[in-house]
Amino acid sequence: MSSQPPTYSPPRVLFLDCAPFCGGAQESLLSLLTALRSQDQPMLLLTADSCPNGLGERAQAAGINTTAITTRHWRKSLSGLWQFWVDHRVAAPLLQQAATDFQPDLVHCNGIRAALLYRMAMPEASRRLPVVIHDRDLRLPLGVRAWLARSLSPHVVAISSTVGRLWQRCLPPRQIHVVPNGFPLAHIQATTPAALPFASNDAGMTSVILPADFVTWKRHDLFLRTVALARQQKMPLRAILRGRIRDAASHRLLERLRQQAAALGLNSDVLAFITDPGPALPWIAAADIMFACARHEPFGRTIVEALALGKPIVATPTAGAPEIIADCPAITIAGDDHATLAEALAVWLSPERRQQCAAAARARAECFSMSRHVTGIQAVYAQCLE
Repeated sequence: MSSQPPTYSPPRVLFLDCAPFCGGAQESLLSLLTALRSQDQPMLLLTADSCPNGLGERAQAAGINTTAITTRHWRKSLSGLWQFWVDHRVAAPLLQQAATDFQPDLVHCNGIRAALLYRMAMPEASRRLPVVIHDRDLRLPLGVRAWLARSLSPHVVAISSTVGRLWQRCLPPRQIHVVPNGFPLAHIQATTPAALPFASNDAGMTSVILPADFVTWKRHDLFLRTVALARQQKMPLRAILRGRIRDAASHRLLERLRQQAAALGLNSDVLAFITDPGPALPWIAAADIMFACARHEPFGRTIVEALALGKPIVATPTAGAPEIIADCPAITIAGDDHATLAEALAVWLSPERRQQCAAAARARAECFSMSRHVTGIQAVYAQCLE
């Protein structure tokens, strides 16, 4: 990427995130905000996440100007549409007051939901102020992107080439920017591993982790079937399933997964469910291998985190962006069936093999440094304000 022009003057940016929880998109946004603050970027964050150790709390602790709004996680249903309609009416006065007080030069919407909220809550400002949509989604109802393109004429930051292609019929190429997520790699590499929650501390066991919040498209069930088969094949494996509970649907999914684990004979000696709030990093650092099997992963944040920690990864082809998982010696890409995935896990049982791949893993992670990401975002801002 080209270096930042010498005359660059940081614009006043209003960031909007309307998720009432802290998932991967919010972790990525927090990393960006922290890096921009170190460069004296004038900014204001509006966030709906008031969870302990969530986006709002950690942004404030980092000295980022933050204002709370209240929205729910709108599902793709009639009830979700009604919740969105109610929430945008409630949020509108807060957004309008924040924009009046802060006087932004542009608005940065973290995700499609944030862009929808902004367009509906602030129709006049959305026609006047330049808008950046940070698109992190592959799964949207038909027509949403086209409507946002017509009504906002935004510049789009796509987190992967796969996401960027979804805008090609809606916007001219100059308004579509592929800027992969950035990571504070030194901070990640300094992570203190969590203590593994198993009764025995057998040095001969290999631990594998699936770090994925409890939503169905992450396919935790495939992970459990793979681990059960590997155990039947006498592989010395212990497994960690680490995810956050977002809502009632997440609770129901977790209960089904516990029942599935019991039916597969995976007891607490070999499988741990970790649902604590906060980052997954300490658990990734504690494991020997990372597993990724999402059905529609637009990027794959935890994959880069594992690479930065020097961990090997077993992944399905849809578990991460091609920019991350293609042609990396530390990643074994396997099919979608548990038998093939179990074979892939067997490749990484050797500590010597895992150690040999660590340097290659860290080298791939360097492609997603925070400095590259910030430079890319600042280039989008400059073009947006031309």
